[in-house]
Amino acid sequence: MNILLIQPRSGFQLRGITFPVCRDLMMSATFLKKNGYDVLVWDRCISPDVPDRRFAADAAILFLAQSSSVKDAAAVSDRLRAKGVRVIWADMVAVIGADLPDALAHCDYILTGEYCFTARALLRAISDGTDAADVPGIAYTENGKTVFTQKRPLPDLAQLYPIDWSLIDVHKCFRRFQSCSRMLYLNASVGCPFDCGFCSTPFCYGKRRKRPISHVIQEIDTLVREYGMDGINFSDELLLFTADELAQLKACRESLGRRFVWGGETRPQILTPELLRQMYDAGCRWLLFGLETGSETMRAHICKQYDPAQIRAVTDACTKLGIAVFGSFIIGFPNETKEDLRFTVRFAQSLDLDAYLFNYFVMIAHTPLYEQVKRDRGYRFRSIMEFDDVVNTDSLDTNFSAVPDKALATVKAYFDFLTITSKKKTAGQHTAGSQFVKKAINTAVEYLRCTPSTAFIGLYSIFRRGFGVVFYLLACPKVRREYGLHKKRP
Repeated sequence: MNILLIQPRSGFQLRGITFPVCRDLMMSATFLKKNGYDVLVWDRCISPDVPDRRFAADAAILFLAQSSSVKDAAAVSDRLRAKGVRVIWADMVAVIGADLPDALAHCDYILTGEYCFTARALLRAISDGTDAADVPGIAYTENGKTVFTQKRPLPDLAQLYPIDWSLIDVHKCFRRFQSCSRMLYLNASVGCPFDCGFCSTPFCYGKRRKRPISHVIQEIDTLVREYGMDGINFSDELLLFTADELAQLKACRESLGRRFVWGGETRPQILTPELLRQMYDAGCRWLLFGLETGSETMRAHICKQYDPAQIRAVTDACTKLGIAVFGSFIIGFPNETKEDLRFTVRFAQSLDLDAYLFNYFVMIAHTPLYEQVKRDRGYRFRSIMEFDDVVNTDSLDTNFSAVPDKALATVKAYFDFLTITSKKKTAGQHTAGSQFVKKAINTAVEYLRCTPSTAFIGLYSIFRRGFGVVFYLLACPKVRREYGLHKKRP
């Protein structure tokens, strides 16, 4: 069978802005190829045209990794189905929206279990003409009703293979980040051991499972030697290497002439000074900490407890080593009060971060907070198409908190301004502020290369965000005083 694997276009996100070629797509493409299928990868974030129009697909699997890709996925799926191609949806957005009435209106099946193994079993059933009801981990429509088959057990990721990067044009997927000019997203694990109230990872991926470190190192070696990769942003939900794994990663880096550095998202409370030193020696140069809130009440509400003093200690230790630290915060949680927001502001101001990434809370189906708000307020998603419009952390579509919209917008603008104007240098690199300015410029250049309509909308979105920062800081002095937003960064 010929299998077309597609990453839908994510709104107006372009190469270098979005995650180029999601990990589940590449893992699945490699796995299916190793199992005898002819595969072709089509990343619509890079090109709207199929890489090879001579490729006659028998089935297509679309990986909806981002909410803003739903509309493009639906449009592409409808065209493929009209040509007689079996269409399958997979990845996080498809999984959390599988029970919505229109989810299966644009595809034949949704993979609700492990994508690689479930895809192989489903494709065999399609090829053999056997009943899909016997395939664990899928959803489909029968007699106008959505049918969910039995859950597929989580497999050992050692059963997979190192990713075959020859399936795509790797050079088109590189992006600039920090000191890297050819950074790529990889992953060393899947899933997360924690159960944050706002996160759908446990529902979609289950508990954390590691890929063999030998697979990871083999991929790094190939990408550095053959493609010139100089940076890795691990897209793990929780990045954590053991001392032995870090030693192997360090040896790999040494053998490649230290030609790459890396970073990713992790929890500061699981890091020790010794582990941080080993990470730095192995090439770690940036870390993202999902801190979310400075309010103890809200931390309990979202099931993410930590000691603020410990966070400050780990952040300071990273800075001394030369590891840049980005702090991610969420404002506008359900039932968040003005006092909760003040705690978050004061906590963020107490940290010497390279970047303050403030995002609005967005509702995600099948999370504890979603179930709570659905029960208490009657809020619910009625269409998977809603994901495309409302799940945007840069836009306050619905305010679930007790804090006025203006206050949330002003707080976000203040910390965006701190990040843009930051003069902090980590390990002698460019300032964090200059990095974000460069990113904005590169983004604008990418938009200018597009069609006039796309360029206009893209440039307008950049202008609107920049204008919002200036507007709220100048137009809302009372809000700034109320929340202590007049203070300088530490």
